[in-house]
Amino acid sequence: MNIAETIYQHVKAMPTAKAVEVLHFVEFLETKPDVIAKDNPANEALEFIQNLPVGQRTDAEINNHFQALRDEWQPT
Repeated sequence: MNIAETIYQHVKAMPTAKAVEVLHFVEFLETKPDVIAKDNPANEALEFIQNLPVGQRTDAEINNHFQALRDEWQPT
């Protein structure tokens, strides 16, 4: 059984209202443009993670940055 037949079997067993929802969803999918994945990196999240500045600051620099943020929020 191919994918279309499998979908048909599921939809055939549904109440009409749900089957209409499936039809609307299929029509919606038909209007969406096809998205072509980037070759490398595979997705934007991976690219974001790979470009994070990991290991570029020392512990002291990070601690100083957090202390500066704390100082900004402490009432005077």
